[in-house]
Amino acid sequence: MIMKKTKEHNPNIVMIMSDQHTPNVAGCYGNREAKTPNMDALAQNGVLFENAYCNGPVCVPSRCSMLTGLFSHKNNVWCNADPLLPHLATWPLVLREAGYETVISGRMHLVWGDRMGGFGRRLYGDPAVRIPRIGPKKTMQGGFAPQGLDSRLGAIEDIGENYRGTVPHDEEANARAIQWLKKEARAPFALYIGYYQPHAPFVAAKKYFDLYKSMNPALGLKDPLENIYLPLWKGLTLDRKIEAQKLKTAIRAYYGMVSHVDYLVGEVRNALEKTGRLDNTILIYTSDHGEMLGRHRLWHKMCFYEDSVRVPLIISFPEKWGRGRRIADNVSLLDLFPTFLDVADYKNHIKLDGRSLRPLLDGKKTRRENKVIAESIGVKRGFPGRMLKQGNLKLILYLGQKPVLFDLAKDPQETVNVARARKYAGVLKRMLKEIARGWDVETVNRNIENNFEHIAHHVNVAR
Repeated sequence: MIMKKTKEHNPNIVMIMSDQHTPNVAGCYGNREAKTPNMDALAQNGVLFENAYCNGPVCVPSRCSMLTGLFSHKNNVWCNADPLLPHLATWPLVLREAGYETVISGRMHLVWGDRMGGFGRRLYGDPAVRIPRIGPKKTMQGGFAPQGLDSRLGAIEDIGENYRGTVPHDEEANARAIQWLKKEARAPFALYIGYYQPHAPFVAAKKYFDLYKSMNPALGLKDPLENIYLPLWKGLTLDRKIEAQKLKTAIRAYYGMVSHVDYLVGEVRNALEKTGRLDNTILIYTSDHGEMLGRHRLWHKMCFYEDSVRVPLIISFPEKWGRGRRIADNVSLLDLFPTFLDVADYKNHIKLDGRSLRPLLDGKKTRRENKVIAESIGVKRGFPGRMLKQGNLKLILYLGQKPVLFDLAKDPQETVNVARARKYAGVLKRMLKEIARGWDVETVNRNIENNFEHIAHHVNVAR
C-alpha cells in the first residue's frame, strides 16, 4: 500500500544521467575547449561537486549502486551481466512510498530481470539487449574492437551505412520527458532522464562534431600505465597500433557528444522554466562513470584512474542552496538515495551505504568523513579490487597486486605511485586497514562465480 506522506510544495526532483562522461570534458570543470554552456549555467545557478565518484566504474554496477544506495558487495551486482535483484528497494520505489510519482525516460541499462528499477512509469527507452558474458580470467570489454575506437568514427552523417547510433534515443527520451513535464506532471514528482551519449562508439551528430573540427587534442600515448592495468590495456586490444588521426577523431567525436548532451540538458531546464516548475525543482546532472579518452593509454572505463571513476555532479536548487557554489568534499553516487529521502522528509529503516548530501548543500558544518569507496570485479575476473579516496590521497588495491597510492594534491595526473615512499608509510598503513573494512574477497569471488553459473543458463536460452 502506497503511503502518501508528501505535500505539493515538496520539491520535485529531475535527475539527468548521461553515460560515460568524464568531468574533465566540461567547461564548468575547467576545460576551456569543451562547449557546454548549459552545464556551465547549471553550475552557475547551483552547486558543483568537484570530487564526485561512481562506486563501480562500469555501467550496470554503478547504476545499481546509485539506485539501491549499496556497494556491489551488498547488492551483488558486479558486471553488466548481473541483474538488479528484485527484492532490493531503490530510491524510485521508496519515493513512491513517500508520495512521489517516479518516472523514467531513457537509458538505465538494466539488461534483464527487474528492468523498471522501482520506477512507477516508463516513458521511453531501454530496449532489450543480449546478456553479456565474461569468460574465466578474462578482461571485461565491449564490442566493436573495442567499441568503434578505430572503425566507426566522426560525424554520423559522414559514416553512411544508415548508421544513426544512439542520438535518436537521447533526443526521443528528452522529447518524451519534456512532453510529460508539459502535459502530465503533478507535484511532487521525481523524473529521471537517461542518455546513451557520450558512450562509445565515438560518433556524434555532425552539428556537434563540427564544433571541434579545428581541435588538436593531446593523445596521452606517453602517460605512464600502472602494471595492474596492463591486462586491461591488452584485453581491450589497445596494444595494437592505431593511427593518431583516428584517435584524435575519436576525441573530437566524444567532445561533440558531450556538447549534444549539454544541449539536451538545456532543453530540460527550459521546459521546467516554461512550465513554472523550475523554482521548486531540484535539477541534477551526473553520469554513471567517466571515460579515459586515451589518458594512460587507456580508453573507456573499468579502472580506478580519475578519468574513469570520477563523475560530474551538479545540483541546482538556487533558492534553497545558492548559486555558483563549489564543494571539494569527496562524495559518490551512493549519496543520492539518502539525499532524496532527506529532501522528501521521509524516514525509513533501510541501511544505506551513502550519506545525505543535504548538510553540504545547506552549507552546514558536518562530521562527514571525507572519503569514498569504489569496487570492481577486477581487471580480470577472479581478481576483484577496491579504491579508497580519502582527502587527496587515493589507494587502489586489487587481489594479488601491490597497492597503488596517488597523492592527487601533488600529482593530479596520477603519474607517481607513492606507495613505497617512506613519507607515506604511516598513512598507507591506515588506508590499507580502512580499505579492508567489510571487504571479504573470498565471499566476493564466490558470489561473482555463483552469479556467472546461474546467468550462463539465461545466456544459453537467449541464444
